[in-house]
Amino acid sequence: REKERIAAAERFAVLRAQQSLAHDIEFDRFEVVEKARKDFGTAARHYRYLLEKVLSSTGDGAQQVTSEVLRELVGLVDWYKVMADAGDVLHTGVDVGGIEIDEFHIPQVFYSTDSGERREKYAREYAKSRLGIDLNDQDEVVGPSEELMADERMRQAFKQDLGFELQHLLSALVVLSQPVQLGLSDTLALSYVATADNLSQLLIDNIEGLERFESAAILEFLTLSGPHIRRLAGRDVEESEVPYWEHNKRTHRYAIRPLISEGDALRWGAETASRALNIWSASVRDGYLPADFSWSNVEPLIREVKEGIEKQLEMRAGEVLLRHTPYVVRNLDFYHRFRSERFDDVGDFDVFAYWPETNTLLVAECKYNQPPYSMKDTRRLRDKIFGKSEDDRNGQFSRILRRRQFLSQHRSRLLELLGWPSPQGDQPRDLEIYVSRVIYYWMVHPPYEVPTAFIRIDALDAWLTQQAIGAPAVASAASRFE
Repeated sequence: REKERIAAAERFAVLRAQQSLAHDIEFDRFEVVEKARKDFGTAARHYRYLLEKVLSSTGDGAQQVTSEVLRELVGLVDWYKVMADAGDVLHTGVDVGGIEIDEFHIPQVFYSTDSGERREKYAREYAKSRLGIDLNDQDEVVGPSEELMADERMRQAFKQDLGFELQHLLSALVVLSQPVQLGLSDTLALSYVATADNLSQLLIDNIEGLERFESAAILEFLTLSGPHIRRLAGRDVEESEVPYWEHNKRTHRYAIRPLISEGDALRWGAETASRALNIWSASVRDGYLPADFSWSNVEPLIREVKEGIEKQLEMRAGEVLLRHTPYVVRNLDFYHRFRSERFDDVGDFDVFAYWPETNTLLVAECKYNQPPYSMKDTRRLRDKIFGKSEDDRNGQFSRILRRRQFLSQHRSRLLELLGWPSPQGDQPRDLEIYVSRVIYYWMVHPPYEVPTAFIRIDALDAWLTQQAIGAPAVASAASRFE
């Protein structure tokens, strides 16, 4: 129940900050969002850990869980997570730091001297995105939603792998998040309980076309299994601890399976069911599954969704740039397009834009990376984007570096080959941007210095306006878009 209260409190705090944007008031919205994330998010994580710890435990106990006992347990979990997170940070090399133990045997975790300032800077970027500041909703890139639900291949793939349709799974989570409206309870509560038979019948009554065997399969799938909480996908051993350090390989997490067995009944929280609904719908729509389920029929279709989003990201970046200049080319490969020039093969320029009046060239690298959820994920994402260094071929920036050097060497000739006007400005200006759907920590604080601006696709228009690169694009700009 306390987990539900905290989750709801976080939602209301962020909603209040968003609504305050419509009013001119003395109110630090960034601080409110960050405080909600830090206070409520951290507390919710502790309660979620306790829940999974108890469900996966094989021990028995007769002591009653009073509010005092619960506070003590949460305090112990808080210390445990502080120490564990510090160990993960050091182990993955995400930051420099250590642990000091004073004469009273009290540990103190410390990080690099500027780590607090860096976290605060990223927190403000995160808060801006939650509040929608400088974002254009029409430029947001998302995967298909209604089309995905109606896709016959996706429907059949889920039925073959799980025994029910994706749409029916999402509809079941909607039902679980509205127990009062659907008559399961007369009053609002932090958690609700019903027998599996009653809950199954409720789903059948409220979801069109849902068969009884499907309803039973959905409830079984959404029920968190204690024995499986400590098992990671692809491993036949049980971890000695709730494997909080993993995310994708945890197929049994409370965040995505909100039903808890309680004798012959099932208990759940409406807020957690609502969040599970958001996780499932958003992840599938965005081209990945909430965990590594290894569903042979579903996963190929999910990859198609991701590939479609990547292409859409490049297309949208080109469309936004056309609002600011008529000289825009997408998927430009000079090596293949102008073979007689014998250029080095440096790959495609995702988007290539030009402002002759200010002699400005802009190169946009468009990348869609799956979001990180654990410290290991964060390190993997950093290495995927940046590698160990800028010339590390395992990182995306090694290819960006080669294209940057190519542009510097052949700049004038490239403009001639494209038939674009001669520059009017004397001093050339080259801009390099990395366009993504979301800004992550490493994009605010790259591990090494780069001349690159990291920009959300839905913030690109505002960024270009702030840069004041050149004159507005003419009305016929679309005719130049290749």
